[in-house]
Amino acid sequence: MNHRVVIKKRKADHGGAEEDASEQPDPDLISNLPDCVLGTIVSLLGAEDGARTAALARRWRHVWRDAAPLNLDDPLPNVADDDLRVQRISQILSAHPGPTRRVAFRSLRLGLNVLHYDAWFRLPLLDAIQELVLCFRVDVGYPRLPVSALRFAAALRVLDVRHCRFPAASSGVSPAFPCLTDLSLCEVVVDAELLEGIFSNSPGIDTMKLLNSFGHRRLRVSNLPRLRRLAVAVKRCFNLSLRKEEEIELNDLVVEDAVSLEQLVLDQIDQGPSVDITGATKLKVLGYLQTGFPVFDHGNLVFNKGTLPVSPGKQLSTVRTLALDVAKLNLKQVVDFLSYFPSIEKLHIKIESQWMSMESTGVFYAPVTPIECLDRSLKIIELQPYNGYVSHAEFAKFFIQRAKVLELMKFGGCGGHSPRWVQQQRTQFSECKASRCAQFSFGHEIESPNWMEDCFTGDDPFSKK
Repeated sequence: MNHRVVIKKRKADHGGAEEDASEQPDPDLISNLPDCVLGTIVSLLGAEDGARTAALARRWRHVWRDAAPLNLDDPLPNVADDDLRVQRISQILSAHPGPTRRVAFRSLRLGLNVLHYDAWFRLPLLDAIQELVLCFRVDVGYPRLPVSALRFAAALRVLDVRHCRFPAASSGVSPAFPCLTDLSLCEVVVDAELLEGIFSNSPGIDTMKLLNSFGHRRLRVSNLPRLRRLAVAVKRCFNLSLRKEEEIELNDLVVEDAVSLEQLVLDQIDQGPSVDITGATKLKVLGYLQTGFPVFDHGNLVFNKGTLPVSPGKQLSTVRTLALDVAKLNLKQVVDFLSYFPSIEKLHIKIESQWMSMESTGVFYAPVTPIECLDRSLKIIELQPYNGYVSHAEFAKFFIQRAKVLELMKFGGCGGHSPRWVQQQRTQFSECKASRCAQFSFGHEIESPNWMEDCFTGDDPFSKK
């Protein structure tokens, strides 16, 4: 009997030991990392969150101040007073000895605070900055950016500038960013000489966005052997505070020796510019092309406004994703475009005018020769906005009846329609599909006016997330 008691006691003791061990906290392996690694981790946080890590444990108290590169982003949504914003930013910059990984200025107007910006840009703390975002609030006259903002040549990898005027090329400034990989300019005034100088002195640029900027009529992009992604948008400048010579818009874009270019994204180019591109043998993503855009020249293929190239046998066989912007549903023109892109797997069609799209031109068009991409490669089609007009439905049916490997046809901008309407649309398309695998989806998403700002966050710039 005693023997039994002893066995029970041991089991109880053993179980208790396991329970005690399970309640012990896991070892803090992160805190055992070197200061330089902890500093890198903390630098990925914002300034406020990075500072809070000092409260985690004694081991972390000095990391943000002494080892972590500064990551400052200043939206300051709850601060209404500019003077208080300046005070907060200055306090953060003075409290951190450096170095700095990333700074994003967003909340302060440039014109009223140019002296503060100039003083901050000159701080040794920013000497080795890697990412600089200058997203100024829209201000009258596009205030001029201080020259000190362009001094960061040592380690700068990302430069994003919006709503300002660059220093004139005559000022003697010659920006050079040998480590730059990502350049984004949105609504900035910059002359061609200065901008082309940035291109020449930044050979490592991988991604570039030139969105609605002006001050240059002709732009030549060259000496960028690593450029993989390029986005260009142009819109009419209505800012009456600009001098006449600064209202110059981009009319001609020349991209030379684009040996690495994979994605070329264009928008609002029906009023300019013409696009001349050479050497883009790796081009996979292209659009928006318009049935009324001025000129798109790719080697020996020249698409002129209102016409298509007469180049038998010439095709852009590397393109896998194509986006077309059509003023009205002219099926023949769209089909003629497709004949030059035999290998596309995704096709995006944006209808520019709702009222014009109620009319149709040739929706019952029957091409004489086969369309190669419909026979063997086209898997995804997106049509937006789709409202179920007869012209819309017949236009969609043309592709559904002929795309033999179609997997998905997406209809965007269908908000306001009932589930019954959606089912009726799905039924009529299911009855005529050439691909057994074809599915149909109807979504409410419409394209954001600022979609190009984030167009390179995924593989397909035109896809509605």
